[in-house]
Amino acid sequence: MLRHPIPQLRRGVCYVILAFELGLSINLDGAASRLKQSFERTKFRRNRRAPRYFDYDPPPLRVSQHGQQINVGKFFTKAQADLTLFDFGGCSVIYEIDITGPIGHLIELSDVLYNNTYLWNDARERVEQLMQELSGCISRPNLSDSIEEFAIYHMEEFDAEVHVPALVNDHAREFARLLRSETGDLGEEEVRDAVSTKTSYGSGDLVVVDWNGALFFGDDIDDVKAVLEFCNLEFLEMRFLDEQLDSYLESAYQVLTVKKKGIADLNRVARLQVDSAILFEAVENALKLLGDQYLARVYSLASQKFHLPEWHSSIRRKLDALDSIYQKLADRAAQRRSEVLEWIIILLILVEVVMGVLERV
Repeated sequence: MLRHPIPQLRRGVCYVILAFELGLSINLDGAASRLKQSFERTKFRRNRRAPRYFDYDPPPLRVSQHGQQINVGKFFTKAQADLTLFDFGGCSVIYEIDITGPIGHLIELSDVLYNNTYLWNDARERVEQLMQELSGCISRPNLSDSIEEFAIYHMEEFDAEVHVPALVNDHAREFARLLRSETGDLGEEEVRDAVSTKTSYGSGDLVVVDWNGALFFGDDIDDVKAVLEFCNLEFLEMRFLDEQLDSYLESAYQVLTVKKKGIADLNRVARLQVDSAILFEAVENALKLLGDQYLARVYSLASQKFHLPEWHSSIRRKLDALDSIYQKLADRAAQRRSEVLEWIIILLILVEVVMGVLERV
């Protein structure tokens, strides 16, 4: 069957999102008072009818920074980047790239963007400068080596009239290559997996979500972009917390196997347990989408692609294991205290008996 070629993109934007872990938490109010650049406390635009009570809690802080344009393939980033700070210690850096032309140019761009060290280094420098500016507002500052990237291709207008669902179905191979940053042909199963996770709100829009990027057709991308930005950052935080818990469990196990264990060791394990639980709860409760069915679907689809439910289950198991170690240490500490008290009582009784004998003599 002869396929019609994909119409060329007349107008669009690629949003390149890089996520970083800055520390245990960020005092957003304190950060706002220190910033020299323009900033805003971001909220959802709510361009659709939805309940008023869904939003971030608390609203993150978005900072706009100017800089140099960065060459990426046949395109250039805009001379500005937006940095979004979340109270749980995460930061997201977003670059914008105006995109036009045939799908082949976009696939080349996707290939160039994948693990682009130049963009990574530029984003890291921006984050480091911001951390210096916010000194004292970040609890336990420690910029992690891990970075999580995601790209959103907003296709606003083509040079011909298109029916979006049919366009994606008819040219699934090309769009799958764009999402997967693959310059070569993909197998049938890979193509289906790449473009099968999609949803829409109206007849003229569509969002296709994959693990490495997303496609958005239509207007009003702001809320969808915000949800995908948060999911990418949540994925990084879950990876970071999972690795941290592995290290914590190893440390806690070493404490458990040492013969002499004191209150300091018990307090150390308790601190590890509390820090992990606080970060996990902060990330899970940062975004409230109850009531907005469309954005909840977008979040659910992205969660599936990032395997966030599996990460959550893994982290909960490790938190339970850490809690079990703490309980064992606490029980042993209580047992030792009980044994010491028993010996003290025995010694007191013995002293009293000896004193009584001496008095009689």
